[in-house]
Amino acid sequence: MDSDRQSIDVTRHERVTVVSFRNELDLEDTAEATLALSRALTDPETVGTLLDLAGLTFADSTLLNVILRAQAEHQEASRPYVLAGPYQSGIARLLEVTGVTSVLEMTDSLDEGVRRVHAPRKSDRTAASE
Repeated sequence: MDSDRQSIDVTRHERVTVVSFRNELDLEDTAEATLALSRALTDPETVGTLLDLAGLTFADSTLLNVILRAQAEHQEASRPYVLAGPYQSGIARLLEVTGVTSVLEMTDSLDEGVRRVHAPRKSDRTAASE
């Protein structure tokens, strides 16, 4: 990835690793995106991962695969993984057309995403009450 683009950023917010994808990401950015999400998964200083897509203007199927793979890895590790918008129209369309909106936990804002990372998922609450 061309470092001048600064399209992937990793920060922490309220014990949540926030991975932000901005501008246009494609095949050239796959390795960096995968690395950022892998590091977020194993960050012992945080409780979960928030993938901030609010600034993302273009993504292809390769990046979508990275997002889905990270979701599966987080699920396997029982670690929260939430996507946050608002989503640009092209990104929202990609997510809707591919049907991944039913698989991914998505919110409309960074603050709501952070709250969702910290909140127990419905399936976790159901299992705890049984």
